[in-house]
Amino acid sequence: MIRILYVLRILLKRSPYEWWVLIKKTFYGWWVLLALFLTYAASNGIGLYAFGVLRKMQSADLGIDPARNGVLPGILFLTVAVMSMFVGWMLDRYSPRLILAVGSIGVVATVFGQMLVSSYEILMVYYVIFGLVMSLAGIISCMFLVNRWFHRYKGMAAGILVVGSSVGGIVFPTLAAKAGDWHTASLWLGGMALIFVIPSLFIVKDSPEELNLFPDGSETAPNSANTEGSIVGVTLAEALKTSSFYLVLVVTGSLWFCINGYLQHNAFFCKDLGMDEKAAAGIIGLASMLAILGKLSFGYLSDRIDKKMIMALSLGIMAISLLILKGTIANPSLLKIFASVFGLGFGGAFAIIQIWVADIYAGKSFGAILGVVTMVDTLVGMTGITSLGFMRKASGSYESSINLMIGLCGVALVCTFLVKKPEKSV
Repeated sequence: MIRILYVLRILLKRSPYEWWVLIKKTFYGWWVLLALFLTYAASNGIGLYAFGVLRKMQSADLGIDPARNGVLPGILFLTVAVMSMFVGWMLDRYSPRLILAVGSIGVVATVFGQMLVSSYEILMVYYVIFGLVMSLAGIISCMFLVNRWFHRYKGMAAGILVVGSSVGGIVFPTLAAKAGDWHTASLWLGGMALIFVIPSLFIVKDSPEELNLFPDGSETAPNSANTEGSIVGVTLAEALKTSSFYLVLVVTGSLWFCINGYLQHNAFFCKDLGMDEKAAAGIIGLASMLAILGKLSFGYLSDRIDKKMIMALSLGIMAISLLILKGTIANPSLLKIFASVFGLGFGGAFAIIQIWVADIYAGKSFGAILGVVTMVDTLVGMTGITSLGFMRKASGSYESSINLMIGLCGVALVCTFLVKKPEKSV
């Protein structure tokens, strides 16, 4: 802590000219990453977190019962899933900066536009529209650009990027809750989203080559001995003909089944253990804090260790956390330990999925391949939410659901080691 304060004191003593020189010396890709971070924080923070706060406010005003309220996030997830494949296809063919800009402006416009919603039916259409623009300004576009700007530091960059989801999950729902009513909340969220996405409109560039730079700020071209090889990659059609592609889908889909499944059922699981809503929120809060550590640390490690091993490590941590969760049924005091381990594994998995897929399939069809992976992950994540609910209702306990998730982690771990890079990816 003393050393950090010492460094901060030195930085604060810099003159404006010294700051300008420092900025000029900084690799432009890091500024691109900052813009992507803010854009991703806005799109995810609003769509996945703040809208949950607004839906509670809208229920009374628009006469929406809990069952119909629960349909809305499903519409959003389904739209994002379907759009993911098309967004990936577009990124391989058109300017990613333009696609991101359209999505960013669309996010701001639709958030402001929610003030005009007057019925549940219109709100359903609204969620489809927001899903469209959220897809354009979401993880696929952002990760596509990270993959262009970073090679040696791709893991660290991706880890920083996905922390944006955590930051957005703190800033935007908090802002919505303080607004008091959903019309005011829409206005405040739109204003904050505008501030967040402005950098992406002016800072983001399609590639380092556009500024006569190389990935990572290297002084040599990517095909030299000092950087990653120039990647040709395989097409989506070629990837679909290999067993490894489907093994990748099993691995990433299993993770999102478990992650989304538990996160959406946390409050109900805690209720089964006799805990109130405040305590349940505390468990999610603890997991979210550890998830930030997981995203950064796993991203950092993936630049130094075989990415397949890091993926296996995230699966192992997830499996351990679920075994602890099973133990909480008999001993609820273990729940905080579970939240800590789960958060670390969840955050690490969130980061390494993007990095692992890029490591295997980066190239001419990376966007399309990432789009298909994201589509499948989103659909399987939705299935996880629904499946755990049905299993809880049928058995009266989450024990069978936990056993299923542990089994999926085991299957995914085996599949991870069976995945092979396509021969044409070098």
